[in-house]
Formats: sequence, C-alpha cells, structure tokens
Amino acid sequence: MTLMERGLLRHLTLAIVIKLALITALWWAFIRDAKVAVDAGAMAAQALAPASVKQHTTSGETHGQ
Repeated sequence: MTLMERGLLRHLTLAIVIKLALITALWWAFIRDAKVAVDAGAMAAQALAPASVKQHTTSGETHGQ
C-alpha cells in the first residue's frame, strides 16, 4: 500500500466514524424516546379490509376519484 493509499484510507475511515457518531448522537437526542402506540384491533381491521375499501388519504380527501 502506498503512502497516498494509506492517507486516503485514513481519511475515509475518519469520515465514516464521524458520520456514525453524528447519526448516533442525533438518534440519541431525538428518536430514542419516540414510541408509537399500535392498537391491535385497528391494525387487524386495516390489514384484513378488502382492497376496494381501503383509501389512502393525506389531507382528508380521497385521491383518484
């Protein structure tokens, strides 16, 4: 391995370590305590509903009708 390749490897390794540290810090600060409550009955009803009945809405309006 040449001196230039070692320098590149060191810089890439440092960049990856810094990115992982930042992602971990962001997760720890903002996402760690976020929980999503799932109602088993509502989830079962949604999963078992026929495809023609399901309507995906984002703002209360139906799309494609």
